[in-house]
Amino acid sequence: MSAYGIADSAQLGILTKALNDYCARHPIACKDEGERDRIALKVMCLFRRGIEDPERLSEELERVEASH
Repeated sequence: MSAYGIADSAQLGILTKALNDYCARHPIACKDEGERDRIALKVMCLFRRGIEDPERLSEELERVEASH
């Protein structure tokens, strides 16, 4: 991600996959659009902290959500 918070197309693919994978594993957690948006914001926060590896991004999202 650039210094201005802009993701390129490859990075957007990683972010989308992380969100979709999480929602596929936890359909109850993503039952409404507001909840999906909340998860998407967490994915973005993790990504902004420098977590760009898709597997690690998913692992961290699981960890963060488990403590939620």
